[in-house]
Amino acid sequence: MRAAIPAVIVALLAGCATTAPPPPSLQTVVDRHIAAIQSRNFVDIVATSTQGRDLLLIFPTGRITRTRAEYLEFHETFFAAPDWVMTFEPVHLHETGGYGHALYRTSFDEDGAGPVPARPGYLTLGFGLENGEWRLVHDQNTAIAAER
Repeated sequence: MRAAIPAVIVALLAGCATTAPPPPSLQTVVDRHIAAIQSRNFVDIVATSTQGRDLLLIFPTGRITRTRAEYLEFHETFFAAPDWVMTFEPVHLHETGGYGHALYRTSFDEDGAGPVPARPGYLTLGFGLENGEWRLVHDQNTAIAAER
């Protein structure tokens, strides 16, 4: 009986040990990334993006960049423009295994003057798990015809 007491104490103490909180959910990371775009928060764009070399960015025109460095360089310049307004309407979120994506209906107003000539589009953001955390690996912007 005496030999069992230390084992019980060790087991009880192990149960009291603190563990690290789980990493943020895909939805939480997507929300942080979208908020970073809307608020021009470059720090959070960096924090939610892949730490690897490859990150695809596809523009509505079809132009493509392929690296994290190019992605971050674009956003640094994009965020420096003071007048644009971009809105996001969630359409779909899907997660399977180590990959998840979010689809948003967007509206981009280059000068912030109003709804016209706002450009409608879709934004698809692809996230991969890196060391247990969701990180952006693909950003595709698709222009769509304005609704009449």
